Amino acid sequence: MILDCSEGMLLRRSIGHLSRIALLLVHGGILILLPTTAVAHDAFGDLGPFYGSMLHPLADPLQAAVLVGTAAFLAGRSLSVVRGAIPIFVLLAGFASVAAFSGTFATPPPVVAGFVALLAGLAAALPENWSPWPLVYALMALAGAVTGLAPGVPDEGLMLQTLLGSLFGFSALVTLLWFTFEAAGRRLTPLVPKVIGSWVAAVGILVVAFSA
Repeated sequence: MILDCSEGMLLRRSIGHLSRIALLLVHGGILILLPTTAVAHDAFGDLGPFYGSMLHPLADPLQAAVLVGTAAFLAGRSLSVVRGAIPIFVLLAGFASVAAFSGTFATPPPVVAGFVALLAGLAAALPENWSPWPLVYALMALAGAVTGLAPGVPDEGLMLQTLLGSLFGFSALVTLLWFTFEAAGRRLTPLVPKVIGSWVAAVGILVVAFSA
């Protein structure tokens, strides 16, 4: 009886935590759709190119949604898959950032990032045996490329600092989120990554629907 009560309390706490995350994601989706949303680069004030670009995902709800969806997807994969997937994500994010900073590619419209967030969120619900490594790595490459293109072009002469800050921010955030979701899935319930992925998919659907 005591054990059942403890499990019930743990379940209620986990539901509460997940509900708060859901509210944050939905709020982020609403911010994406508002035409008066502030420019993400100015959200933290004048922190300099390195720290400003490092914190950019925290001020860009759509970029954050892609990162959260990617981490939720990875949280349901084995460690051997994750070890190869995260470097691919970071590598493609780096290539995309260089391409964006040099003006080769422009920042994609919100519908593109929304579609990638939708894909990552839906993929998070798939069992691992339904996601072979080519699918995993293709999704990581796509998510990394979209994430790297999001910050846009920095001021002239600040490319290296901005690039290093972006790469550090991308890699640190996706790794930290993956570790958090994976640990929550082991300690609370294996549904944690799937639930978070479904919320990210919902945000992606909102963005795609209202951007069409």
